[in-house]
Amino acid sequence: MSCYLGLDYGLRRIGIAASDPAKSLAFALATHVEGRDGSILARLRELITDRTVIGLVLGLPLTADGREGDMAARVRKFARRLAREFEVEVILWDERFSSAEADRYLGGGRGSRKEDRDAVAAQIILQSYLDSRKAQARSRKEQP
Repeated sequence: MSCYLGLDYGLRRIGIAASDPAKSLAFALATHVEGRDGSILARLRELITDRTVIGLVLGLPLTADGREGDMAARVRKFARRLAREFEVEVILWDERFSSAEADRYLGGGRGSRKEDRDAVAAQIILQSYLDSRKAQARSRKEQP
């Protein structure tokens, strides 16, 4: 069975989440820490193979009014790199407020570990994408 991976990209850490095989629920998997955990590309290659991943949902950090800043440009560059490396779809997904929502989910920002927050943010990004897919499928079925 296939699934999606969700990624919350950061300069030092990348949160990773995966969907269930039905592509309905997202689960936080891990946080990859740059400089400690080796190559992110090697880790993603392993996950893509082991979990039969069909798409990478990469959070795109937009400002509150929907504009792109420096970090969004870095995410787009990373997305192009992923598209060259892997034969799976790379989907950019609006991640506004996902880190704040992860903090609420974890019960408070300062006490929660940043690594936990990044993995949960990846889960939130991926769940948002999965929910959108379900809603689109429902609306197609309801159209005459």
